[in-house]
Amino acid sequence: MKNINRMKFSITTMLAALLLFSSSFAQKDAESLLKNLQQKFNSTSDISAAFVQSLNGKVNLKGKFYYMKEDNFKLELKGLEIISNGKTSWSYNKRENKVIISNYDASDPSILSLNKFVDEYPGQCNLKLEDESGKSMLVLVPKKPGLNFKSVKIETGPGGLIEKMYIEDLSGSEIQIEFSNYQLNKKLSSSFFTFTPPKGSKVIDLR
Repeated sequence: MKNINRMKFSITTMLAALLLFSSSFAQKDAESLLKNLQQKFNSTSDISAAFVQSLNGKVNLKGKFYYMKEDNFKLELKGLEIISNGKTSWSYNKRENKVIISNYDASDPSILSLNKFVDEYPGQCNLKLEDESGKSMLVLVPKKPGLNFKSVKIETGPGGLIEKMYIEDLSGSEIQIEFSNYQLNKKLSSSFFTFTPPKGSKVIDLR
């Protein structure tokens, strides 16, 4: 009986050690993937790409996305442009010839805060890897309340840049963003990320 008990204890100990080893290995793999993503992202001065954003499986935005450090971005959508220089944001509705000006909201967990998902949020999250359809995805889960999402899954492509992001917000809704046709280091100027309301347009300033 003692031998049997010893054997059970030994098997249990081995299984626990194996799970701990596997968890440690997965953590290192997640950190390695994140490091590669950060190196690629931070060695790039500016990025442009086509994107499609879906909410709970239904497409709600698509167009062209431009990004330049720090927090400069521009979205070109059908009939709408959204521009920010990291301090001020402009939303221009072309059909209505209306411009809404507001302060940039750095807390918004969306395509507009791409750099935060790469550099800032990982330090506030537990990291792990998940395999979906044969592809490894980096998963970020906040360590404590304070971030505006429950989890984020990031899938990178052969070039080391983000191909897809899945953001589960605090309400349980899922935002999926898919990037394609990347162009890097096109020497975009800071003036590209500012906006002057067209003459005759209606301006609503919320600052």
